[in-house]
Amino acid sequence: MYKSVFMKLFYILVLFLFVRANAQTQEQVYDISVNGITVGELSVSKVIEGSKTVYKLNSKSVISLFTKTTITTSLICEFKDNVLEWSTYVSKKNGKPYDNSTITKSDGLYTVTRKEKTTTISKPIKYLTCMLYFEKPITNESYFDVLEGVFSPVKIVDQNNYLYVDSSNNEKTTYNYLNRTLQQGSTKHALYDFTFTLRR
Repeated sequence: MYKSVFMKLFYILVLFLFVRANAQTQEQVYDISVNGITVGELSVSKVIEGSKTVYKLNSKSVISLFTKTTITTSLICEFKDNVLEWSTYVSKKNGKPYDNSTITKSDGLYTVTRKEKTTTISKPIKYLTCMLYFEKPITNESYFDVLEGVFSPVKIVDQNNYLYVDSSNNEKTTYNYLNRTLQQGSTKHALYDFTFTLRR
């Protein structure tokens, strides 16, 4: 009996180690700057295990205008067979909840909840903006923003530069790539420029 239990545990451990060994992981760190001044960092990761892909983004920025403000964000989303299954986004300002968004899928229908307001999406979500850190965009596809809850187009500027236009507010973000890896992204706001640059 004990031998049987031991063998089962042994096989489970071997299977776990096999899955971990065959997982593909990609991690990158970006410096965040506002108007040319570095204010924080953004870490991103992509883990592929079989038919499942998990993206994680975490950032922390400290901005000093009239007072010092610390902003943290966290995003995790899971794809199965190249289709979004769920995602969770949370941001905090000086340690207190500031914004949030969750997406769940049931029977092919997505429920998007942001600040207790709920909408639904009936078509499959295959492309998220978080994917743009790891691969050049597909220009014939629209990318979904989990916070704003909208699909937005990406336009090609040249071989290594792309323009993302947010459908919710018309903000424009440029993406610059080298060997399919995002090197820098930049968003121009009315009062400031927001940039994230791959750390060497």
